[in-house]
Amino acid sequence: MWDYVRGEPENLITWTSISPPEILRIDYLFRNYDQMPAHEKIALEMSYGRILDVGAGSGIHSKYLQSIGKTVTALDKSEYACLAMEAQGIRNIVNEDFFGYSPGRKFDTILLLMNGGGIMGTLERAEDFFLRIRHLLNENGQVLIHMSDISYVYYVYNKPLPLDHYYGEVTFYLKYKNMCNESFPWLYFDPHTFGHLAEKYGFETQIVKYDTEGDILVKMFKANKLSNLK
Repeated sequence: MWDYVRGEPENLITWTSISPPEILRIDYLFRNYDQMPAHEKIALEMSYGRILDVGAGSGIHSKYLQSIGKTVTALDKSEYACLAMEAQGIRNIVNEDFFGYSPGRKFDTILLLMNGGGIMGTLERAEDFFLRIRHLLNENGQVLIHMSDISYVYYVYNKPLPLDHYYGEVTFYLKYKNMCNESFPWLYFDPHTFGHLAEKYGFETQIVKYDTEGDILVKMFKANKLSNLK
């Protein structure tokens, strides 16, 4: 992303433990509002108040929100992503990991787009994730999270669903040029599993949009009966 804003772009190669390599065009990470899929546009239009963009990446969502006068903080643990956002004029940038972020104030809207719940990595980290959300979210606030049910991928590549772990838990691989090879755990949620976890930790969920390509936008908020939890 930093190379892109410096005029030295090169595409990424990504793959997972259940799917083969594919090219991710770097310019897709810098798409404008008109080029965004419907679920992203809906999430941006639903955002209100003090907004936290988790895993902001190239900053496209924060940049748009800032352009229409909304108050947004772009959070990303990558130094180079933050440099790319700064170069684009995004004002409120925080270079920290979500799980350690404690700003001393709460947010009305928390955005987790582009499979944002994947930052959990595995279901074992669900408690850390939901407790951090509860810590950051105002009592009447909302979380807008994009997810994809990847059960179809097992069918497409003729792989059986795993018996020893949740099928949405995968290893994600990324290669950039010949100098960057990364792998990390990533989590793709189906809305049913996510909804049950959310309820366990004191949240309610509503499906906002479920499109034919498998993209799902979910709204999450603190459940009234457990609103006294901090």
